[in-house]
Amino acid sequence: MSILIYGEKDKSFQELFTAAKILKEKVGGSIHAIVIGHNVKELAEKVAGLEVDNVYLFDNEAFKAFNPEAFLRALKSVVDETNANIVLLESNYKNKILGGMLASLLDAGLVVDTVEISFTNGKITVKRPVYAGKALSTQTIESEKAIIAIKAGVFEPTQLGEKKAKIVEKSVDLSDLKTSLVEFTPKVVVGEIRLEDAEVVVGAGRGIKKQEDLEMIREMAKILGGAWGVTRPLAADYGWAPEWIGISGISIKPKLYFAVGISGQPQHTSGIRESKVIVAINKDSDAPIFKFADYGIVGDLYQVLPELLKRLKELKGEA
Repeated sequence: MSILIYGEKDKSFQELFTAAKILKEKVGGSIHAIVIGHNVKELAEKVAGLEVDNVYLFDNEAFKAFNPEAFLRALKSVVDETNANIVLLESNYKNKILGGMLASLLDAGLVVDTVEISFTNGKITVKRPVYAGKALSTQTIESEKAIIAIKAGVFEPTQLGEKKAKIVEKSVDLSDLKTSLVEFTPKVVVGEIRLEDAEVVVGAGRGIKKQEDLEMIREMAKILGGAWGVTRPLAADYGWAPEWIGISGISIKPKLYFAVGISGQPQHTSGIRESKVIVAINKDSDAPIFKFADYGIVGDLYQVLPELLKRLKELKGEA
């Protein structure tokens, strides 16, 4: 059994490696990693700190921006070389495209947005959110090969070790690509810190009445040195942010999470359940979020937040 992991950041690889170890403990075999991009040798060197057999490196200007056909050729070449039965990727919009194309070529089973992996009767069983995160679907992969896209933040990152795996520099012929890059627009990132990486996260829900009022949320996150985000309705329905916190969006596990004006629906709470400490601010004392919170403040966020911001600034000497 051979397992191949593909990520875009060192933390992605660390989380995917944790999932790969779960599979390896059951079926044995080897774990390999593949790094694709431009000026990514430093990333490959970090990934080599994991207990993988080899790190395959494709470092070329052609991979500076995401061209699914080009990335697919690189990934497929390593799948063939390692005879990988299982490919693990971080579940994002690019890898869902890439995973679907690879699954079609390999006649492999494909599952995206995976939040749990186990074995049932010798077969891989996964769980993924459905119905906007209101339920979890359990699925068994019947095919000999499997492509599994795993949601960020689900698995605990494996720490990088001192021992370095072999880095194998590779290339692939891209001269006859049927697609070419016309324009590249970088993704809009909310805040300076990725939600998945932040130790403190401030989340806003429908208790926020106007988009400009999110400035209070951003300010609070900045004071605490953390990241800020919103719930699905504010992102998907109102368009106030490009992504959202929740099982159908980004799963987080910070040391401290502030849920501001968030009712606490299952799709959201499923995405924050790994947070060490949850503080909820809501004017409805019966809001479901209080069942998940370690600390709760019952009150109007438009009264509570200004006072909380004032006190935080005083503590930091910024008042």
